[in-house]
Amino acid sequence: MIDLLKAQKAFQKYISHYDMDIPSIRLKVIHTYKVMECSEYLCQQLHLSKEDTALASLIALLHDIGRFEQWMRFQSFADYKTIDHALFSSQLLFQDGLIREFIDDDCYDMIIQHAIEQHNRYQIEEGFDERTLLFIHLIRDADKLDNFRVKEEEKIENILYVSLEEVNQENISPEIYQQFSHQELIYAPYRKTHIDMWLSYIAFIFDLHFIESIQYIQKYHWVERSFDRLHPIQSEVYQQYLTLRQIALDYIEKRGQL
Repeated sequence: MIDLLKAQKAFQKYISHYDMDIPSIRLKVIHTYKVMECSEYLCQQLHLSKEDTALASLIALLHDIGRFEQWMRFQSFADYKTIDHALFSSQLLFQDGLIREFIDDDCYDMIIQHAIEQHNRYQIEEGFDERTLLFIHLIRDADKLDNFRVKEEEKIENILYVSLEEVNQENISPEIYQQFSHQELIYAPYRKTHIDMWLSYIAFIFDLHFIESIQYIQKYHWVERSFDRLHPIQSEVYQQYLTLRQIALDYIEKRGQL
């Protein structure tokens, strides 16, 4: 049995050790609860059972639990510069035993662990059964859906760590332009500029699994709103940017009708 109220109380106890006046810490707390909302929305749209909805919500609550310690240790959320936050979250929960603070029953442990470890992967590893894959896809989609909200509400400086003026002066790397044009999730090591990073966030749409997730993006016009935050000043870059915007809009329109 999953007691979400108990789990949320345990989460509040865990994060009470961190300073909520630190913007990055506060951001991840809000993100956690918003991912839970996105997960519950998807479960409702998919008509999942109460048990499965509760399990998906618990995974959402715990998926980024390693982020708080990651920030305190490194003052960065960049996994490639610090640690893989998904594996670190899994370690805290299942190697250090923190999971029992959130749920007494261990029958869900393998699903929770696999879902958390896979939620930030470029590609999902092979070998998972259909039920486990359901929860992997749920947390991956819910996480990406809330990232669009984060990228709109937060200051560019807090996301890209440079000023908006600097970002708008940059170029789009050829590898990023090509991957986006082919409607592919951006491979992080290819990113060279901050515009590349921004485009990689928008390209999350190409990895969304559920049609309901695509329709959520359409409903809130997240593609348009994300593209509208940047305004490249170089005419060639601006034209490239507009081309990628249309590719993204065409993609969600086509997939949303399936």
